Amino acid sequence: MALGLKGTKTVLDRLQLNLPSHIIHVAGSNGKGTVCALMATALSLNRIDNVLFTSPHVARIEERIRRNGIPISSQEFDEAVEKVYHAAVGDTFDQIIELTFFEVTYLVSMIASVGSEVLILETGLGGRLDATRSGPATASLITSVSREHIDILGSNLPAIAQEKAAIARPNCPIVIRDPETDEVCEAMLFEVQNAGSIALNETLAPAHATLVTIPEGSTVKEEAVILASALFESLGFTTDTIDQAKDILQWPARMQGLTKRETSTHPYLLDAAHNSSGLRRILPELERYISQHAPQKNGQSVWTLLFGTSPQHNLTEFLSPLHDLCRRMPPKHILLTQPHGGRYPGVEIETLLEQKWSNSAPLSVASAKQAVEKLSTLSEEEVGLVVSLGSLYLQGNILNVFDWATDENLSLFAKQ
Repeated sequence: MALGLKGTKTVLDRLQLNLPSHIIHVAGSNGKGTVCALMATALSLNRIDNVLFTSPHVARIEERIRRNGIPISSQEFDEAVEKVYHAAVGDTFDQIIELTFFEVTYLVSMIASVGSEVLILETGLGGRLDATRSGPATASLITSVSREHIDILGSNLPAIAQEKAAIARPNCPIVIRDPETDEVCEAMLFEVQNAGSIALNETLAPAHATLVTIPEGSTVKEEAVILASALFESLGFTTDTIDQAKDILQWPARMQGLTKRETSTHPYLLDAAHNSSGLRRILPELERYISQHAPQKNGQSVWTLLFGTSPQHNLTEFLSPLHDLCRRMPPKHILLTQPHGGRYPGVEIETLLEQKWSNSAPLSVASAKQAVEKLSTLSEEEVGLVVSLGSLYLQGNILNVFDWATDENLSLFAKQ
């Protein structure tokens, strides 16, 4: 990881791309991927050519860049990487630019967006110094903000929120989910009133902010609809297809249900809440899903928890909402595992076992593959609905076990 804009902006300038007329830039701690996917789906339903850049990927790298909801081909991805390489180290340039993995994938998305009408960029981390900030966005959106990455973004919520609000572009609209805290709101609006990046040679000027209040009890998708509608209105886009987009959106590993027919074993629910606020946010929706889809026995929902996570600043705090759920709705089994393939090694199973789980004897399994195999040996009455929570990479591991990483299954919506 390398925070900073100079190298990425230099390579972007060298590429000399004819970028889309509208570039939407989205930051936040929770919900930004969902609102990005919803906007891309709504645009696709309106037959507006669009490219969506998100991270990380769930099952394969090409899904970071979707054109009209479908991951680009491996051939297109590879050809774009070649262009990025030559722009960074080509013989005609005096200076070789070293790029990170994330910066390369972001630049691939910029190349892929040529010829499209709209590009949607999801920030990787923060906002002010995130590589995606180098793109000439025409509108910005901030979803909910929580205390995350404090070693990089700041030790308190106002500081973190201000870093994310720094994606505001001078004289351009920015939609902000009302943080409902005066101090945080003031920090964000201060940044918005002083929008612009000297490092990018932008002329400093206020952005046009719209604060959006989210009704209590809204689901993640309902919140995304409200934010996407406000952003579309700020750009003069029609909002007619947003509700339809909500109904058909397939956002892999985000409250994603797989039936017994699709897994050839038990039904699964996959969700990648990656911090305590995100986990707490989805709990009501998660409980409803378990109550409605898990088998019932003696008035109790029969379900099994499969859990693995990437490193957390405070593991006990992160797990607190999950422990609350397990006390209210005790699972038949708890399986602890370690995600594989992520930027950082997953939290070791031994560390997870040190936590106070409601089930006195959680099972440890070395990988998602072994977890699926273990559960497949047990009957439906013993397992019920398998709820896999934690790292996005764990959910990707599971999707790969089920051979679910095809274009059709990783697309944002099924063919209409």
